[in-house]
Amino acid sequence: MARILAVSSQVVYGPVGLTAAVPALQAMGHEVLALPTVQLSNHPGLGKPVGHATPASEMSAMLEALERIDALQALDAVMTGYFANADQAEVMAKWIAKLCRIDPAIYVLVDPVIGDDDALYVSEALAISIRDRLVPLATCITPNAFELGWLTKRVVKDSESAIAAARSLAAPEVLATSVPDGAMLANIIVASSSSHRVTSPKLMDVPHGTGDLLAGLYLAHRFGSTPEDALNRAVPILSRTITASLGGDTLAIAEALHGS
Repeated sequence: MARILAVSSQVVYGPVGLTAAVPALQAMGHEVLALPTVQLSNHPGLGKPVGHATPASEMSAMLEALERIDALQALDAVMTGYFANADQAEVMAKWIAKLCRIDPAIYVLVDPVIGDDDALYVSEALAISIRDRLVPLATCITPNAFELGWLTKRVVKDSESAIAAARSLAAPEVLATSVPDGAMLANIIVASSSSHRVTSPKLMDVPHGTGDLLAGLYLAHRFGSTPEDALNRAVPILSRTITASLGGDTLAIAEALHGS
């Protein structure tokens, strides 16, 4: 299976970021090198967290240490998610560019975690860094509807507008998530000249972390599969997780993956 460097948030309680994506990757047999951008007690949506961001210089030093012991050799993919600040994004952009120079076949998935609904929830400096430095390096980008609109300066209100916005980006694959589609939500993969949509019921009060989980599930199934097949396999597991989580405040990932 694949060796994947995953870079995102790490929380003790309430799976989001690495805590959501890594189990999905490992369940498919992939080896994951998990580098946290923040270490927090919990997602802020569950209450004020305790913890800290990993200094960008420390992230770079960790990667240098991994390089010295050859742990970054034979990487198949790099996956990025939540960043605390623009310095972290800049560090990862430099490292991804370096890794791709060594092996141009590395699959780079960038989840541009910058906002939700109708507003940024990170600094504009960080959002710009992700857009200008990380997105151009990506094999696949996985924005939600708001993030896709912000990245492309377009209004994304339905599947048609999401597909048009995705095509305006240079990435070989764009997985637009949680796109309004009537009474449903659509997850749409746009690759080269094709697009493929999988819809799910629109539900209320879904716990945080679904975007992180879907990105992990998609990447987990992408090796040896087409983009369409990877999405077809990922969404049912996501839906099963959401169903198992309704009424709770965290995603029931272990329960859902056990049945995958």
